Amino acid sequence: MPGKFESMRHRGAAALGLLLLADVVGAATPVHDRAGNRVEALIEQPDRAPAGSDDGAASPRFCTQDRQWCVRTRRNGDPSAGQLEVEHRPAGEPEPRLRFLPMPALETPASEQPWPFIVRMAPGIGAPQVPSDPQQAALENVLVGVVSGTSTGYSGGGADAGTLRLSRIYHQQDGIQIDPDVLVVPADGHAMIRACFGQADEARRAGACHDEYSFTMTLALDPAGQGMPVLRYRTTATRFPAGASRFQDASTKGPLRKRDLRIQTDPACSYQRTFRFVGGVYVPDAPLPGCEEFTQL
Repeated sequence: MPGKFESMRHRGAAALGLLLLADVVGAATPVHDRAGNRVEALIEQPDRAPAGSDDGAASPRFCTQDRQWCVRTRRNGDPSAGQLEVEHRPAGEPEPRLRFLPMPALETPASEQPWPFIVRMAPGIGAPQVPSDPQQAALENVLVGVVSGTSTGYSGGGADAGTLRLSRIYHQQDGIQIDPDVLVVPADGHAMIRACFGQADEARRAGACHDEYSFTMTLALDPAGQGMPVLRYRTTATRFPAGASRFQDASTKGPLRKRDLRIQTDPACSYQRTFRFVGGVYVPDAPLPGCEEFTQL
C-alpha cells in the first residue's frame, strides 16, 4: 500500500531529476538522432563556492562530460529575478562565456533545478540561418531547461507539481540569441488526499485511508528526426485506490473492496506526443489532454 506523503514527495523529487532516465540508459552516453543532434545527461559538480559566498540561493552546477556546457539556477531571494546561468566554454577559449536566461517570477514558494540534460545540436542546426562567419557557424546551438516545482499541504496529506521549460540558445551572425520557453510541459505531479476519521471510516476504506495520484513523464529525441530536434513526450498517470477521483466526494461512493486496493493507470492522461519545432516553438502532433487531477495542486 502507498506510504506517507513525505515519502511521496521524495519520489516526486527523484522523478524530476530523472525525466529522461527511461531513454538515456547510460548517464554519460549521448543519444543521437538521424540529423546528428544528441541528448546528453549533465553531471552534477562538486560545490566550489567559498565559505561565506552568496551562492546559497543557487542550485548545484550541472555540466556536460566535456565541460563545454554548464548550467545552474539562481534566485538570490528575489522571487521576480530568477535566472538560469549557462556557461559555454568553446574549444580553445580559456574562459567560459556566461549567459543568463530569465525564469518566471514566483507566485508561490517553489523549488527550481536545472533540467539535468542538454540537447546539443549538430553543426548547421538550431539557428534560422547558418552564420557566414565561420567562427560563429562553428559554435554549438543547444536546448537547455529548468524544472520548477510547487507544493502544498492538506490535512492528512499534500500535493506537489512540476513544470519543465526548455529554452533554445543559438548563434547568429552578430552574436547569440536566446529563445525562452520553446517547450513548456507538465513534468511531474503527486498528491495524497483524504484521511480516515475513526474506526468506522477506516473499515469503510478497507484500511486505505488516503487517495494517491501520480504523474510522471519522459522526454526523448525521436531517432528518425532531421533538422531541429524532434522530441517525444510520454506520460504515465496513476491513481490509488482504483476509481479514486479528486473531483468526486468519496463519501458519496460505496465502501472500498479488496479489488479496489490497486494502482490504476489513467488511460486519458497516460499518453505520447511528438513535438516538432514550428514557428519558433515546439508544437505537439495532437493537443495535450487536460490532466489537472494529476498535474495541479
